[in-house]
Amino acid sequence: MGYENLDYKNFAQAKRDIKVSYLGNVAHSTKLMHSLKEMKISTYGIYLAPSNLSGYNVCQNSESCREHCLFGSGHAMMDILNHNARGVVAGRIRKTRLFFENRPYYMQWLIAEITKYKLLADLEGIEFSVRLNCTSDINISDFEFEGKNICDIFPTVQFYDYTKVFNHLDNAIKFTNYDLTYSFNGFNWGLCEKSLNKNIRVAVVFEKHLPLTFHGYRVINGDTYDARYYDEKNVIVGLKFKMVASAIKNSTYTIPKTPFVVAKDDVNCAW
Repeated sequence: MGYENLDYKNFAQAKRDIKVSYLGNVAHSTKLMHSLKEMKISTYGIYLAPSNLSGYNVCQNSESCREHCLFGSGHAMMDILNHNARGVVAGRIRKTRLFFENRPYYMQWLIAEITKYKLLADLEGIEFSVRLNCTSDINISDFEFEGKNICDIFPTVQFYDYTKVFNHLDNAIKFTNYDLTYSFNGFNWGLCEKSLNKNIRVAVVFEKHLPLTFHGYRVINGDTYDARYYDEKNVIVGLKFKMVASAIKNSTYTIPKTPFVVAKDDVNCAW
């Protein structure tokens, strides 16, 4: 059954229609919780499902990192390892299908949730931000309702994302309340350096320990909090590889040998 003919009415009806408790939520992942704990920032984030599960491509440049995507971490990892067909993974698949099959419905629900969580943050006297692509890389320009972009609907809210799509960086200029961090995928260092020269920070995943520099650029710890818009611009945001379901074989966890995860002996690092 598709979602094309559904009309959004309210939260309660949406939960019954899509059979999920929420579209997005605040502080419901380790990194978003770090932002709340370390910086008093309530971050609303959405987690979607990859194309091999949902049938829809949510990450345009995911060839090098698809197998070990963060989609398979946390609660989703437990579902995947236990073959649970009704848990977190199933909910993310429904949300992804809704985005592509009925955008107006998705956007009305999104707007209602952001409005709700921003109000709660305001009442608590803490900062509020939004990350729409926690496990996806969808162009922010696609988040539009009745001809108006989500960044323009909430002009006082800080939106941010990571991206491996170089052209998406233009959106950080188009929307002043949207911040982007470009991501190294193991093969795009030329574009990473171009980004750094444009005063745009670059995220790089390392095996276990963060080096002092990478390709001559200073590395900062990106795991302390997730609110990247507080970082300096022309630095490397160092992220340690997170445990995902695909990295567990025969009950043993092993960091994969893949180009997008920088190994300890990389000659371009100063440890």
